Amino acid sequence: MTKKDLKSRIYDDPLWKKALKKPSYARKKITRKFQHVFQDQRRFLTQKPEQWGIVNQAEVRMVGLRRSGNHALISWMKNQQDGKFKHINDVPLEENPYRHEYEYFLDHYPQYPKEIERLRQFSNGNFKKKDWLLYNYEDHRLDKISSPAFARKRDWYVGPSARRIDLIIMRDPFNLLASRIKKGFTSVKSSQVSFTDLWIAYAREYLNETNFLTETKVCISYNRWIQDVEYRRLLAEQLGLPFTDDGFTKVARRAGGSSFDGTTHDGDAAKMDLTGRWRHYLNDELYQTLLKNKTLISYTERIFGDVSGLTEVQSALGQL
Repeated sequence: MTKKDLKSRIYDDPLWKKALKKPSYARKKITRKFQHVFQDQRRFLTQKPEQWGIVNQAEVRMVGLRRSGNHALISWMKNQQDGKFKHINDVPLEENPYRHEYEYFLDHYPQYPKEIERLRQFSNGNFKKKDWLLYNYEDHRLDKISSPAFARKRDWYVGPSARRIDLIIMRDPFNLLASRIKKGFTSVKSSQVSFTDLWIAYAREYLNETNFLTETKVCISYNRWIQDVEYRRLLAEQLGLPFTDDGFTKVARRAGGSSFDGTTHDGDAAKMDLTGRWRHYLNDELYQTLLKNKTLISYTERIFGDVSGLTEVQSALGQL
């Protein structure tokens, strides 16, 4: 693999290059951006969120790198309680989550006009009360996720909440990167940073060395979550959920299930070798390039301890 090929797989294309590849899509996005500005200004002038009362008993902003077990965790959380639970997937930066989902359905699922109209109403502030609202961000920089611009609009976008939780999920980089390469997610969604950069940034937030996530912060180790029922019980308590462990053996269908197994082991997720994915790419040049970082290895040991693959990866990297 040439250096140019390697770089193209490590860093995402800048927005202007993406626009050149899909000009009609880019035009539609730009047009909508302008429309959003006017829609928001009208709402800010005519609506007062404090008059709505509490819309969401709990509002969860979830942050994680793609293939970190995000959807498995979301499915498990949903199954822990019987209340009204709403999940909005993969929200773009600084956008109204409901408007994002409305436009996504408009573009991809026109055969569901009732759902489209329901989401349009939500996007305009005509909310229905919920026990849990969860929206997640994948592969984005933390400073962008927690921008003051979004914070100022938050009540207009999703409605006032009784409590807000910032949830960050971490998976060890050896198995995470293997799953990402298998799925084709070698770069992250910012052209300025690599997988390595972003994983380290998330690790620092997880360990409270940074505090971009300003609401009540819950830090989750995916490695512990899949292995330890007592950890899941404590996590449910921390989130204010009744613990049943229902849904733990399910394989989330969203995002295609497991990178390696799809949904083959749905109902018996324990059969998946989730901590041994690193073996598939141990000698891969891209895999080694992205992991050859002393800081990344150090944070891996601090968060996950003697995780599976640590010795073997270090050996493959020449002990750094």
